[in-house]
Amino acid sequence: AQHTVRGHYDEDGVWQGGLLSFVRYFWHILEPGTPFVDGWALEAVCMHLEAVAFGEITKILINVPPGFMKSLLTDVFWPAWEWGPMELDHIRYVAFSYSSSLTERDNGKFSVLLQSAEYRAMYPHVQTIAIGAKKVSNTKHGWKLATSVGGVGTGERGDRIILDDPHNVKESESELVRQETIRWFRESMSSRL
Repeated sequence: AQHTVRGHYDEDGVWQGGLLSFVRYFWHILEPGTPFVDGWALEAVCMHLEAVAFGEITKILINVPPGFMKSLLTDVFWPAWEWGPMELDHIRYVAFSYSSSLTERDNGKFSVLLQSAEYRAMYPHVQTIAIGAKKVSNTKHGWKLATSVGGVGTGERGDRIILDDPHNVKESESELVRQETIRWFRESMSSRL
């Protein structure tokens, strides 16, 4: 089954609508000094994340090189898009990385976007009640928790689990570190949904 796409290609071949257009529109809020760079990889990731939002994909693995906006897209823009234009502000996210500082960084950006005048004007139904690096929550009982592999999030359950960079590149050659992360993934993370 194919999801109802909220967009189309315009006469110049540029995708209009859906998550990608949301990212383009709000880019200047999070990256005011950085030009937005479009591309087929970003378009493909957005379309697959849309399929998750529509319930057509339940598990997704995204492999792109560094600098392809994976963290910003999956841990900041996508949750803001689901809460805002998709009106799924009841959704709960648990975001994991090898270091909680990375997921907390992204929660900070998520908070900046949600609190921007433009976002609030367009999506007044998203009413935040707690804004913090570790947890952002709203009046519809939706929240987004930032934690680390093996961290506090193992006691939380979410509708969406985001695992971004489970290994520190400097430790990824360690067999012990890799095996521990795999064990955590199999035993703990899989039960968080």
